[in-house]
Amino acid sequence: MLEFHLSEIGLFDTARTLDGRLRGLTRFRPETAPEPLDKAELLEIEGDCRRERLALLDATDEAYRSSAQGRAFASWLAVAGPAELICTRKGDTSLEDVHRYVVRDAVQWLTLWLAGYRRDPLWHAIAKAVALMAVLDDIVVPPQDVAGGVHRIGDESLGEVLDRVKVLGGDRDARWLAHAYQETLFSARIQFHEKWSTAAPSMAPPGHLDAIQAYVREPDTLRASIVRTYAAETLPVMHLIAYYFRLPFDDCDWAAFISASVAQTLGMDISKDQYGVGVKEPTNFGVRPGRRERENIRHRTELHRTFLRLTAYFQDATDFPATVYDRYSRVSLSYAGLVDRYIERRHMARLPMNDTLSTVVDDVLTGGR
Repeated sequence: MLEFHLSEIGLFDTARTLDGRLRGLTRFRPETAPEPLDKAELLEIEGDCRRERLALLDATDEAYRSSAQGRAFASWLAVAGPAELICTRKGDTSLEDVHRYVVRDAVQWLTLWLAGYRRDPLWHAIAKAVALMAVLDDIVVPPQDVAGGVHRIGDESLGEVLDRVKVLGGDRDARWLAHAYQETLFSARIQFHEKWSTAAPSMAPPGHLDAIQAYVREPDTLRASIVRTYAAETLPVMHLIAYYFRLPFDDCDWAAFISASVAQTLGMDISKDQYGVGVKEPTNFGVRPGRRERENIRHRTELHRTFLRLTAYFQDATDFPATVYDRYSRVSLSYAGLVDRYIERRHMARLPMNDTLSTVVDDVLTGGR
């Protein structure tokens, strides 16, 4: 596992010499260390991005209700079978299988985020909440099904699991959970619009409402990365992590909080690029279709610079919240080599689970009952 930040890679030069993947990480490093982002500026940019994204969501919702394409997609959705709703491209045919695999992913992610697996009911409940968030990327889920509790894994909705987390969390600040839920509803709208955007031409929205093109149309790398993060679920997850570690809500450094969440998304793309995993994401660190090699190198370098600017907040910080943000911002650099979800994407086929992992997944699915 990559236990250091990209800015610290020079401290491990022998490993870089011996490990081709570490050498690859340095290929696109800026020649000079970038300056940290101004916190007030970052919060202002994020606020602007959120308002613009909400406006696009509202316009897309209206088009979905009123357009022939939206009505056609809604009609298809009403009769679609489970296999048609699955977007994993890994041969899945049942929602139950997808749910089981995404719980596996959540267990592996949470083990990295929280610096270890815990045989603890709260840990398990948070893992199930993460799975309910992450599976929105894997299947077509109308956002009203998330809000209304129809979207479930096993016998629990996200709201019910978060209620269980609140009971198990004791005197922790439940505002973190309320914000995680609201962020997930925001992400659920984006995820659903992305699925609509990839429908057949007769059902897809007009080009100016294409949810995926919303990333591509954004010329600024930081803004594009923030917009992409809204769909990646890294913000609601960060709220769950803050709850678990009892971080103070009233004194939260929101700029650092957002920086860690956006860096988590970019680190995932950096890791996938090193292992040749997927290029469909518009902010992916890898080769962008339709661009020349020099343009792709420039794109990668700019994403690398943005990652370093986002994580520069944590280099000299010693307080506990900053160490939590720091870990969250960098563990995604190891995803493609450690987490089954990304290893599977190299061959687009599922991997078996061993008995140890399978037992933990079963416990998370059932809530230990």
